[in-house]
Amino acid sequence: MPEHAAFCDPDRWPDLDWERLGRHHALQKDRFDRYVPPAEHATFEAWRHATQRYQAEVIKLHVETLRRLKYRPTGGFAQFCFADGHPGVTWSVLDHERAPKLGYHALAAACRPVIVVADWLPPVVRPGDPLALDVHVVSDLREPLDGCVVVARLAWPGGAHTWRLGGDVPADACVRAGTLQALVPHTEGPLELLLELRGPGGLAATNGYRAMISSSPRPDGRIRP
Repeated sequence: MPEHAAFCDPDRWPDLDWERLGRHHALQKDRFDRYVPPAEHATFEAWRHATQRYQAEVIKLHVETLRRLKYRPTGGFAQFCFADGHPGVTWSVLDHERAPKLGYHALAAACRPVIVVADWLPPVVRPGDPLALDVHVVSDLREPLDGCVVVARLAWPGGAHTWRLGGDVPADACVRAGTLQALVPHTEGPLELLLELRGPGGLAATNGYRAMISSSPRPDGRIRP
């Protein structure tokens, strides 16, 4: 959902004219019902933010994965629907007024010349679950980066654990800096993995991932986020 969304008549929430929006503004209601259900959000603003956050996470996951598969076999990628040419609800990252969505910032961050990435945390984890997360540094630079340091911090309510990884990154390469191993703490709430890369010449890059720790089962046996 774009930033400039007056054409959606947001004051009508949740009774938008879904048929009109689909016919004239490319909104795919069935897709939203599946991935970001409008019924789960009390306000239009909350739903709009949720749709943008979902898109940003999809872009971040895929671009980071493609970057990590550097030349094995990935040689690049194309961003589908970069900007809208009319008021629309689409996969663009810039709306028809060129206002950026959260996906634009996720795309820009994932495309920096040097990034530090980790295996993604599951959306929800149980207390006591084992974690083994590979950390990679991806560089598109034409010169090597010697003496790089990655500081990884896994934080949860009431605690945290920190790792320090180091090594050299050859020119135009993807290097595994190490594997983070931990047990999910016996608590409830957010679990955040924060990465910070430091390299020669003042090089700096950061990244982050988030999960929820929950032990509450759903009726179908799955845990509740």
